[in-house]
Amino acid sequence: MDLAWVDDFMTRAGGAMFLREEDRLLIVAPNKSFKLNEMGLTVLKPLLAGAKVAQALPGIEDDAEKCRQVNDFFMGLNALCQGRLCESNPGAGVDIQRYARPHNTLPVLSEVAVTYRCNLDCVFCYAGCSCVKAPEKGEMTLAQIRKVLDIIRHKAKAPTVSFTGGEPTLREDLPDMIRYAARLGLRTNLITNAAAINERKALALKDAGLMSAQVSVEGPDAATHEAMTRQPGSFSASLRGLAALRGAGIHVHTHLTIAKPNHDRLLDYVDFVKGLGVARFSMNQLIPTGTGALREDIWIRYDEVGPMIEAVRKKSRRAGVEFMWYSPTPLCIYNPIAAGLGNKSCAACDGLLSVAPDGGVLPCSSFGEDVGNLLENEFETIWNGPRARFWGNKDYAPPRCKECDDFDACACACPLYWDAVGYGELEREAWNG
Repeated sequence: MDLAWVDDFMTRAGGAMFLREEDRLLIVAPNKSFKLNEMGLTVLKPLLAGAKVAQALPGIEDDAEKCRQVNDFFMGLNALCQGRLCESNPGAGVDIQRYARPHNTLPVLSEVAVTYRCNLDCVFCYAGCSCVKAPEKGEMTLAQIRKVLDIIRHKAKAPTVSFTGGEPTLREDLPDMIRYAARLGLRTNLITNAAAINERKALALKDAGLMSAQVSVEGPDAATHEAMTRQPGSFSASLRGLAALRGAGIHVHTHLTIAKPNHDRLLDYVDFVKGLGVARFSMNQLIPTGTGALREDIWIRYDEVGPMIEAVRKKSRRAGVEFMWYSPTPLCIYNPIAAGLGNKSCAACDGLLSVAPDGGVLPCSSFGEDVGNLLENEFETIWNGPRARFWGNKDYAPPRCKECDDFDACACACPLYWDAVGYGELEREAWNG
C-alpha cells in the first residue's frame, strides 16, 4: 500500500494541527480537539515535526497490516479535517466514544482583550463600560502583553490566540502584539468590528502575521446593524474594513450576536453573507451581562433560540455557506451535537483561557470578576486554583443537571444566562419529560 499521499496530506493540513502530549490532545485550528491514543500520538508526533512517513516509520512498507492501520488512521484524520467524519460510519482508524470529562487539562483556545475602549456602543456589550468613552485605565503595556503571550505559549500550551476587546484595533501597537505572537508560533486571530480598519492597517496586520479575523456584522443591512451598535455609519465602515482585510489576504468570517433587534433577519443574513463572497459565518446568543444585562427587552431565551439556529443551519447548507454556532445551550432544550454543529458546552476555565486588559484571567470574556492575574501569579496556580476549578469543573450546575446522563457534554450551558434568567426553562423541560 502506497502511503505517499500521507506526506502530501500533512504538507497541506499539518499547519492547522497541534499536538499536546500533556493531555494527548490533537487540536485542529481554530477550535476542534480530539483525543489520541498512544499509538496515534506516536505516529503523528514526528510527522508534525516535519518527518516523512518513511522516516517516521522505517520499514513500514514491508508490513502490510501496519501499513493498513496507518493508512486507516490518516484516512480518518483527513475526513476529520475536512468535516466529513461521520459518527455512524467513522472508518476503521477512528474510535467513536461517548464524551466524558476531563477531556483536556489545559486550554484549547486563548484570547487577550487588549482594551475595553471601543468605537461603537453596542446594546449587548459584555464589557458594559460605556466603551465609546472609556479611558485607557487598566490596559497592559506592550511588554506586559508579550509576557502574557509567553505564558499562553509555554505554560498554557494553547496553540492559538485571538486579540479582542473592546475594539483591539484602537491599540496602535496591535501589529507589534501580533508579530510577537506569530514569532512564538501562535496562530493569530483578530476579533473586531473592522470599522477602524483601512487598507493600510489591514496590510500592516497581515505583514505582522495575522492569519484570520472575525468581523462583527450584526445584521444584513444598516438599519439592523446600527440598531445593535447604536453608531450611525458603522455598517458601511465595518464592510469597508472587512473588504480591506480580505484584500490583504487575511481569512475573514462574519459574526452576529442574536438579540431581539436582529432575530427576525437571520435568514436574510445568510443571503447577505453569501453575497459578500465570504465562505463562513458564526452566530452566538446574547449573554445577559454588561450592557446586555440592563436590556431584558432584547434577550433571546433558550427555548426561543433552537428554531432560529435550525432555520439558519438549513438555509446556510442550501446556500453553500458554512455556519458555525458558538453558544452553549442545554441539550434538553436544543442539542447542537445532534444537529451536526458540535459540542458547545461552557468553556469557562476549561477549553478557554480568557485574559482581560489588565492581565486578569476571566472565566470567559463575559464575566466581570477574574480568578487571578497573570502579571501577579503563576499560570498553574491560577488555572488549578479553587476559583478557576469551580468554573472549569462545572460546580455551578444545579443538582438536576449533574444527575443527567448528558451532563458531561452539556454542563448546564451558560451559568451567566441562568444567573440572569433563572432556571424556569429547565423546570418546564423536566415537567414535560
